[in-house]
Amino acid sequence: MGKHHNTKKQETLEKEVAKPQMNLTPEEAAVVSRIQAEDSNWKEVSEKDTLDYSLAEDPFKLPSAAKKLQDERKFRFRWIERTKERIDQIRTLDVPRRWWIVNGDQIPELADQVDPVLGCITKLDQLLVFKPYWMYDKETEMKTRMADSKDTAGNVDNKHGVPVDESGSEFVAGKQARVSGADVVELHETGDESEPAFVEGDAPDSGDID
Repeated sequence: MGKHHNTKKQETLEKEVAKPQMNLTPEEAAVVSRIQAEDSNWKEVSEKDTLDYSLAEDPFKLPSAAKKLQDERKFRFRWIERTKERIDQIRTLDVPRRWWIVNGDQIPELADQVDPVLGCITKLDQLLVFKPYWMYDKETEMKTRMADSKDTAGNVDNKHGVPVDESGSEFVAGKQARVSGADVVELHETGDESEPAFVEGDAPDSGDID
């Protein structure tokens, strides 16, 4: 028994002597420790385990409560870039183009979705805004009328009542609208900014004005 024990001890000592003497830097030692601790879990993972169907979902889909309110035509929602410049921009637009930031006070149905720190509903670099649905309908009507006006570009009389822009100004045509020498003509500059069209897919907002 004693002889066998001495033999095992000698073999252990021989193995220790055979190990190379390593003078490692802290960085090298950290790498070596990770190499020695590497596992073989890859043997237990199949290709089927890696399928992630959540990637097929739209990351900017509306919260379910917001989708319900939109389907009921109470409010219209969209995402905008979460910057102070973009927020100032949408808040200074004229009705019906203006949007409001969603928070717990504005729409109680979405209070549980509000970020407790930022006070709004966020996804990545976007925040959720809304407007009453009647404003959305009004804005859509204005844009449709402006698009239709392009079809009557060759006939001034056909433009009577057609919006000039989204400020509420309209074309006036006919004999009663002719300018005479007694009229005072003023130059009115219209802005070239218009709110980006909202799409059903709730696409993220780049912050640009179309």
